[in-house]
Amino acid sequence: MAVGFADQVVAYLANPANQGPFLSTVGLAAFAGTSFTQRYGQGGFQVDGVTLGTAAGFQLQRFLFDTLKVAGYREKRSEQPQRHWYELRVGREDSGWVDVAFTVPAQFALHAFPGSIPLGPGGDLVTAGVSDPAPLQHQLAFLLPVGTDAFTLSYTLGVYVFASSDPSPVADLRRVQGLRRLLENDPQFLAALDGSGDQRPYVFVQLYAAGALQGGPLSEAAVVQMFAAADVLAAFLTLPAM
Repeated sequence: MAVGFADQVVAYLANPANQGPFLSTVGLAAFAGTSFTQRYGQGGFQVDGVTLGTAAGFQLQRFLFDTLKVAGYREKRSEQPQRHWYELRVGREDSGWVDVAFTVPAQFALHAFPGSIPLGPGGDLVTAGVSDPAPLQHQLAFLLPVGTDAFTLSYTLGVYVFASSDPSPVADLRRVQGLRRLLENDPQFLAALDGSGDQRPYVFVQLYAAGALQGGPLSEAAVVQMFAAADVLAAFLTLPAM
């Protein structure tokens, strides 16, 4: 049996010496900054940047989900009143495997947008004159400071890596999106920055061997762009011999 690219990726990341450089090899920090700015730069937050720490907790061939499956048949009886006989089997079907999973500390640099106005004795309200737009009408103008101080939020980023020995970008993207849908339905998923502090964001990475698409109808750049449009990082790698 031939050794495929997915086998090489798993063997490569099984070596702790290769785990640290992996983030820069695939450009994970730059992608996370762009992804999280688009994803979370809303609802009163402006994401100025994302800093990743040291990757840890590498798991190979991690099983994430299975689905309940019910199979069987129904038999209609001729009795009166009418009855049905059911014979059902309940089992589980695998639906969520990733080749490599790990976590990374992620620190978000943020500004509140459009800002906040302090009220009360410390509000520093300043009068700014009176205007008379019409007879018997007076408009009072005031100045209020708007706070836009920078602050940071820290999360544990979950990274899920898929490697394909036989590239099929559309099918691979569907597989990633299917798993992402399951993960993002979990209460632990960070849907917005005003959520609880124990939630976590996720990044999904699809790996291909460099040169795997040479001579085909799709270029590497086109595949990277297609995955990026779906908020998934696609990378083409040349792994050293092991």
